[in-house]
Amino acid sequence: MKASISIIVPCYKAKNKVGKFIDEVFRVRDAISDSCKLFVYLIDDCCPDKSFKEVGKREGLFIFHLGKNQGVGFATFFGFKKALQDKHDFFIKMDADGQHPADYLFDLIPYLLTISANKLVLVKGSRFCMPVSNIESPYFRRLGSYFLEPLARISLSYKGLTDIANGFISLNKLTLLYLISPKFSQKIEKRYLFESSLLKACSNLNVDIHEFHMEAIYGEDWESAMNSIDMIVPILKFWIFSIARRINQHYFLKLNLGTLFFIASFINFLIASIFFIYKIYPSIISQKFVSAGNANAFVGSILITIIFFIFFVFYDLSNRKKVRKIYFRNRI
Repeated sequence: MKASISIIVPCYKAKNKVGKFIDEVFRVRDAISDSCKLFVYLIDDCCPDKSFKEVGKREGLFIFHLGKNQGVGFATFFGFKKALQDKHDFFIKMDADGQHPADYLFDLIPYLLTISANKLVLVKGSRFCMPVSNIESPYFRRLGSYFLEPLARISLSYKGLTDIANGFISLNKLTLLYLISPKFSQKIEKRYLFESSLLKACSNLNVDIHEFHMEAIYGEDWESAMNSIDMIVPILKFWIFSIARRINQHYFLKLNLGTLFFIASFINFLIASIFFIYKIYPSIISQKFVSAGNANAFVGSILITIIFFIFFVFYDLSNRKKVRKIYFRNRI
């Protein structure tokens, strides 16, 4: 029996792009029809340009219209749920603007078919799996990656994870059923933090993540919501709170050696702070020499703080789940 695969395409402001993209997807669909059944769910997120009108009626294409714009996360989950109702086996989310080339489906779909139905697995694209790339990503997207991805990596329980904002994601039915359950779906953002919060939910679920290298396509008129300065604070807030929650879940709700390293580092940091506030700083202000005993106590506390924090970092890194890198032969 052929596997049934659904492609979810949230559509918003993709005028002059979505029609070409759907054409490419159906070109792939026709080419692989002997090995699987492929269906496309186009979710019109109340696009003001009515981009969906570029897409003609086709067998295997379903178009749904949302009454108001609710964000890429809401539209994607809406499509996931519709596809689940139709009893598909695998689910792929791609962008309507053609940023994710449909040709990757030639390799991605056979790979998905090898994944066990009883495992939690998410397969995602990444522009940073390789040290070189043929595509220059827009300035604001690169800037966001430089500053936000380090925070994301600290927050998530994965080793080797890259390109956290990449929206080319795919998963099997079991993984999707867990992610859309009330316990986890409520914590997944409905708008611009959708991909990040989805990875956070995967981290909490201990989902295996596989990454494949991809080259995104950016047109001359490509625009990113990351251009808005108003997004910086919410994104920073999201990842900082995620880091705090992860430390609490992994090192306080579950006591282990990392807990000891973290507490020892924090206590010595407090001791060093107290010495500085009550002994070192007053001497500096009054232009007096700091006594050898106070100086040694302060420096010693700082050194012990650093040592235990390094131990904590190494312990944390050694207990992270390694991301599996996959490479497609046809994309060389």
